[in-house]
Amino acid sequence: MVAPAGFHLPMTARDVPEDDADGLLVEAADWVVCLTSGAATDDDAARLAAWRATSPAHEAAFREVAGVRSYAHVAKNTRKPGMVSRRAVLGGGATAAVALITAGVARPPLGLWPSFAELTADHRTAIGQRYAFAPVTGVKVEMNSRTALSLIDRVAEGSRGVSLVTGEAFVTAGQLREPFRVDAGSVSASTREAQFNVQRLIGGVRVACVTGTVACSGSDQPILLRANEQVFVASGGVIRRSAIDAAKATAWRRGLLIFEGAPLAEVVDQINLYRSGRIVLARSSLGALPVNAVFHTSRIEEAVPQIEQLLNLRARHLAGGVVLMS
Repeated sequence: MVAPAGFHLPMTARDVPEDDADGLLVEAADWVVCLTSGAATDDDAARLAAWRATSPAHEAAFREVAGVRSYAHVAKNTRKPGMVSRRAVLGGGATAAVALITAGVARPPLGLWPSFAELTADHRTAIGQRYAFAPVTGVKVEMNSRTALSLIDRVAEGSRGVSLVTGEAFVTAGQLREPFRVDAGSVSASTREAQFNVQRLIGGVRVACVTGTVACSGSDQPILLRANEQVFVASGGVIRRSAIDAAKATAWRRGLLIFEGAPLAEVVDQINLYRSGRIVLARSSLGALPVNAVFHTSRIEEAVPQIEQLLNLRARHLAGGVVLMS
């Protein structure tokens, strides 16, 4: 795991002891500047996770600064040596700088570094890493590569589950008294007994039912999925329900990505979970091209040349692991 689990701290300066508050906020500010520099790496994210795990006060300081509530104050009033880069970023135009920082943390360009939502998630996996845990009794959640999720625990509403920030998760729930749910953007999938897979990628959200039944809400009409059925809710709102081979839809658990007539845009979304940088389509029209292929996640670097040959495309390899396909 990259990030520790179990933090549910309110984003208030009261959580940081007064004698340590300024120093921790300064360090947190440096971390946010690093993350929004455009040069942040997964190693930086791992070191940040370790720093945040040092104490609840460290976590609270990071949430405070990343929430842009004390950022300008810290930059203006701190006199600690060695902080010139942070002051240069925030000193002259605090409002504009805060806006840029907020945008960079919330929506990193091309997803080249983790967003604030990912960094503050309760659980997060790195590229090529998988992780399984039991959020509540009777439920197992398996996280795919490059996935982030947070826990939901609203006992008063009788609701427990996880919020999928990005990536993919497979859920096994058995004979629960209360439904277990997975929120992914505007889509919510819940069940008392089922196995199902949820993907939240750039193009939209997909829920695939393997066994049992899964109730999906978030569209105009609630959808009840049964075994070997899936629903895809595109980012633009288009909803597609279809029959599937559940074993193929969840083949990532066996180290495979199996596509049969899948749009290239969706294929690229999934491949990007397993590699550094990002594959980008030069034209949106390319996203509709159908793909029939099998990729091994352990050899995902072979995917780009395979796609070039299959669809007669050209790939340009740019800095930062970005691949432009045209």
